[in-house]
Amino acid sequence: MERITRKGRKTRRILSLRATTSRVAGLLVISVILTAGLAASAGAQVSATDPTGDARYRAPGFMDIVGAEAARAGQAFIFQMSVAAPIPAAPPPTPPGTNQIQWDWALNTDPTTSPAGSPFPSGAGQGRPAEFIIHVVWDGSSFSGHLTDRRPTLSGGEAVLTPLAFTISGTVVRVDVDASLLDEPSSFLWGPVTFYWSSPPGGTAGGHFVDNLQPFYNPYPA
Repeated sequence: MERITRKGRKTRRILSLRATTSRVAGLLVISVILTAGLAASAGAQVSATDPTGDARYRAPGFMDIVGAEAARAGQAFIFQMSVAAPIPAAPPPTPPGTNQIQWDWALNTDPTTSPAGSPFPSGAGQGRPAEFIIHVVWDGSSFSGHLTDRRPTLSGGEAVLTPLAFTISGTVVRVDVDASLLDEPSSFLWGPVTFYWSSPPGGTAGGHFVDNLQPFYNPYPA
């Protein structure tokens, strides 16, 4: 009887050990899968800084860029901009920004082209090396975000505007952009900039660069 009892106990211990080993192995497999998934979805992250107090037009701190970041996460690119002072819920108009205030990212995804037109004037000599521009806009009454795809202007078409979600948290502006909207670029040049419009966007002399990095464009990935 004692021998049977010991064997029964030993058997139960072996079964318990086998069950525990199976669970650990299962957890390890799940961990490997999750880690591989995160590695596959994560991409390069690049950042840049800018001196405080170098904004033009004696602009307030919320238009003074102090840092910026571009990163890939899954199927989206994440763009962030940090400014020297918290962005107000209702930014006051500051000349010459009497029509719109913008926090933008210009993206040069094709160094062989310079589209002319929206949001800048069109015509000869108006080309600018940015196929896409990401905008967070204060128009005097509300904030909005959108992407300007300027590539159609190269063939005489109109720029395509796509609404974008964004967040403003104190001194940080963030926009997530689906990579498909940018035609899935593996590399590009990016330039964060704050911008004033003294006329509706598109005016010949209505756009004013307030602050930007030096150099204007930075490579992604670095």
